[in-house]
Amino acid sequence: MFKNGKLFLPPPKDGSDFKELFARLAAAGAGRPVGNDGFPPGPWTPELLSEAISQIDSNRLGVDLRTVQLWFQENDKGIGTANIHWLARIWGCGDPVATGEWQLELSVAQSRLTARRREAKRAANAVALAIPEMPRTATFDDEAEHSEEGARGTDEKRSSTQRSSLARKSEALFCQGSPLNLPASVFAGITALGFLSYILGIHNVSYGRADGIVKQFGFLWAANWTFVFMMFLPLFLPGQPNL
Repeated sequence: MFKNGKLFLPPPKDGSDFKELFARLAAAGAGRPVGNDGFPPGPWTPELLSEAISQIDSNRLGVDLRTVQLWFQENDKGIGTANIHWLARIWGCGDPVATGEWQLELSVAQSRLTARRREAKRAANAVALAIPEMPRTATFDDEAEHSEEGARGTDEKRSSTQRSSLARKSEALFCQGSPLNLPASVFAGITALGFLSYILGIHNVSYGRADGIVKQFGFLWAANWTFVFMMFLPLFLPGQPNL
């Protein structure tokens, strides 16, 4: 049957889900223009179908090729509401009545696909829960497994000890050693940063604004490394015992 110069197939209404319905209609080339010899041009391909949907005048966004490719594949992906409308336009051959019939058929087929996939997952979960757990017996294999687990646990403890060695050394340096370790480390850090900023030329940078005001910034003007360091470090030292 032909309609508007295209191959038209009426909705089968046979209870097929979307994947089954789409596979038959795409293979038959439903909605494709009839050739000059009066025969159907052949099946749809993802490229041809996505191009045909995108060429519909009222479809401003078109359709992504990857989305159409998912329709051709065996997977859990169905079709969205917007794309149901555009696919119904293709299979309805531009006829308003046929398009409405196909839109209804595609919506019902998509609902069947969703319901069948949900039932399949529910059945798989029921089978998994129905399988009883195998009882464990004290065999030679179990003893070997326990030995391997013990060795694995020892290796994990050893690696954990190695990972925490740096934290323990840092804690011992600042908590168990001399109270001067922390301020000495801070002083060494600020001294190194000061020399580095001087070498890089960022210790004191100034620029003039359009209104004539000169602004200065850089390492020497950073309050967290200069004023705070000079104010709080002397306050920290007298509070330390046995200095």
